[in-house]
Amino acid sequence: MPKIVIVYDSKSGNTEMMAKAVAEGVGSVKGVQVESYKIGTKFPTQVLGEADAIILGTPSRYGLPTAEMREFLEAVGLRHDTGALKIKAKAGGVFGSYGWDGGDVVDRLEDVLTSLKVKVVPPKVAAVDRGGAMGVRIDEDSLKKCRELGKALAQKIA
Repeated sequence: MPKIVIVYDSKSGNTEMMAKAVAEGVGSVKGVQVESYKIGTKFPTQVLGEADAIILGTPSRYGLPTAEMREFLEAVGLRHDTGALKIKAKAGGVFGSYGWDGGDVVDRLEDVLTSLKVKVVPPKVAAVDRGGAMGVRIDEDSLKKCRELGKALAQKIA
């Protein structure tokens, strides 16, 4: 069965909410398995080598992925470069949340996947954290785009 692996970091819960929406989108396509891993929990990087598609998500810190996500991506890159991790994923996706520094973080994640020879499938989703204004942090439109991302990738590999 084709498998999509979602790896994300989340500090306030926003990006985790987005990751769950992406997983819902994947789950809407029959015959595609999804696994989600949060940075900071124990999981083997080898899950990326076993995936048919990889989706990365992170909050933005001054337009960049979090320090923990950067450390993870550096480790993946080193393992890939030495041949210890064979990334066989042919498709990928990216999502991220941001407060004040724009949604550039998704471009940084796309750069990483591209360097690993993974083709990023649209939509890239950058969602603004509305700071809890009117009880909303990540709006429903952004979560809908996350579901579309998951579904698009699942359909591509199904």
